[in-house]
Amino acid sequence: MAHKQEDAGYPPVLLQAQSAIQGFQAPPVLHVRGKLLPVAPQVPTVAVIGARACTPAGRRFAFRLGAQLADAGIQLVSGAARGIDQAAMRGAQQAGGRVLAVLGSGLARPYPHDALDLLCALAQGSGAVVSEFAAEMAPLRHHFLQRNRLIAAFSQLVLVVQAGQRSGTMNTVSWALELGREIAAVPGPPGDPRSAGPHRLLREGALLVESAQDVAQFLGLQLEAAHEPASAPSTPRQQLLHLLRHQALSFDELLRASRLPATELQVLLGRLELDGLIQRGAGGAYHRSTHR
Repeated sequence: MAHKQEDAGYPPVLLQAQSAIQGFQAPPVLHVRGKLLPVAPQVPTVAVIGARACTPAGRRFAFRLGAQLADAGIQLVSGAARGIDQAAMRGAQQAGGRVLAVLGSGLARPYPHDALDLLCALAQGSGAVVSEFAAEMAPLRHHFLQRNRLIAAFSQLVLVVQAGQRSGTMNTVSWALELGREIAAVPGPPGDPRSAGPHRLLREGALLVESAQDVAQFLGLQLEAAHEPASAPSTPRQQLLHLLRHQALSFDELLRASRLPATELQVLLGRLELDGLIQRGAGGAYHRSTHR
């Protein structure tokens, strides 16, 4: 789906960014696959970004962070780059959270290729994949710097896990600072070049983040029990409850996100309703029960 600036579905936050600072140009057309996330104060949105050539520890931290932020109802924004970006996205997606991926190529030529399964899952579930480029546009080098302004604009807070002093990650931070977004950083081992970017930001006053709790506390949210990769839903019943944890979804959305056969999904939803764990709203969407 393509949204022009004058369309009702075009994100107002991009037009607001264009009005706020010189040099920010909102895309004339935004191409979208999936469900475009609302960007509003009551719906916290955080970009988790960092080095492509990250450390294994950095990747594990980003995955766990993405899952825990998703558990807190925070929406993740990412460029889908290898390393930190993808790790955080996968954590959020596996936790049933909502993710907005901003590409540096056309939607028909998603890049990087190793994120194709993740991007498809987002578009078919409750997340979205967006691009300002025509569908068949190749992933050109300068496109990634160009899309960074959109990652910053979509986010209320930009969190850097690992990054060099001069990198695409720090370019996104520059846009975020111009737009008045909050900046956070994760400290790293002294002497590691990937610690240079976060340490500089921390010296300049960025929020120090050592856990998802630091982010949630800054946003005024309460984290539930820590989500670890091993605690991913193991049965279809648990999977459905996890998908409905922070949002209402229609039958078709649950069908795409769960990848269950339609008949099995119908039976499971009926049982969960009888057990009082979920309810079906007036619009037909299912949501978790607020009382048992």
